[in-house]
Amino acid sequence: MDRNNSRRQVAAMKQSLFDQGFLDEQFIQLEELQDDANPNFVEEIVTLYYRDSSRLISNLEQTLERIHWISTSWTQSCISLKEAAQALGRKR
Repeated sequence: MDRNNSRRQVAAMKQSLFDQGFLDEQFIQLEELQDDANPNFVEEIVTLYYRDSSRLISNLEQTLERIHWISTSWTQSCISLKEAAQALGRKR
């Protein structure tokens, strides 16, 4: 009975993810690739996704930090150049 209850919960959760737009037809195609020879195929694919997406998000965060530093450095250099030009009496 517990196994049937678990299956119903999984089915309800999966349907909810479809209803909310988190899953689409691609997920159904992945499920169709799962068989007795590879019974954990979908689980393995989802696990790989989370592992890879975590790494990619970390890379994006590091890139954004570098961009912020470069942007700040660029802005400060532009301000310094403008101030130096103004100190010479330059208007533009």
